[in-house]
Amino acid sequence: MTHELGLGAAAFGCLGLAVLLGAYVSSRTPLRFDVEAVALRGGAVPLAAAFTLLGRWYSVGLIFVLGFVIVGALRGDARPLLAVAIAQMGSQLMAALLKGAFRRVRPDHWLLWREPDRSYPSGHATTGVAFYLALFILVLHWHGMPAPIWIGALIALGACSAGLPWSRLALGAHYLSDVAGGLLLGASWLFALAAFASRSLGV
Repeated sequence: MTHELGLGAAAFGCLGLAVLLGAYVSSRTPLRFDVEAVALRGGAVPLAAAFTLLGRWYSVGLIFVLGFVIVGALRGDARPLLAVAIAQMGSQLMAALLKGAFRRVRPDHWLLWREPDRSYPSGHATTGVAFYLALFILVLHWHGMPAPIWIGALIALGACSAGLPWSRLALGAHYLSDVAGGLLLGASWLFALAAFASRSLGV
């Protein structure tokens, strides 16, 4: 119980920090580190574009379907994967609500796609933690698949977890503080997911 309470407190703490950061940055001109991080724009654009596409809903949905197929083929427990799916949807809903609340305008000079929604927090950064990092941890503790597939899945999920937040800066789609807010929001859902798994799934 103490472990679950700690995870729950961490979830609320990260959410609170995300809200506080959003309230702070949305009412000001871009912060100094936001301006300095613009130097990351334009780096490895094709790779950044690939990571950004992996953060879109259709890519996430396809990965879920693939995950359920693999779990079914190996006769594994699909409940943890379903919990990750629910957490991902919840995190994106909360990201959309925060975008509507703070209404921060996105940076100028985007590369490639221009997206119609607001800037804070980054939904891709949220996905990097609440989805890809959650799956990384899930796969890390599941040894029911062949070793080459297991290792390959860990490498791919770890790369996506780090690559999605970076891609938003490389494409000029977000300020650094937007990405930080998305990481905090994603961490909030990851801690909440861990608390749920510990209490309800026994993992």
